[in-house]
Amino acid sequence: MSTAQFRTEADVMRNAANNVDDTNDSVNAELNRLQDVAQSTRDYWSGSAQASFDDLMVRFDDAERRLSEALGDIASNIRDNASNFEDVDATNSDAFANIAPAGGLVL
Repeated sequence: MSTAQFRTEADVMRNAANNVDDTNDSVNAELNRLQDVAQSTRDYWSGSAQASFDDLMVRFDDAERRLSEALGDIASNIRDNASNFEDVDATNSDAFANIAPAGGLVL
């Protein structure tokens, strides 16, 4: 991939991180709703079926937590990349601004 094909800005990256956060919130809300529906059926199970149901809900909770953490980590990494991008961009800009050949530059 050439650099001409890839362009970004820190604000775009932060906006993407915010979108990941919004998606995470939406997914969590839907998973919580689904869990509430599933939990409302718990009383209908008994014996080994209830134990299996409880085990399933523990696995569901774990999967939900891991998904939420992964999305949170993605958003955090995007924000860190935006900050690093700004730092490198500022450093490069300063470096170019400080180029002063002896005797000036004749164009």
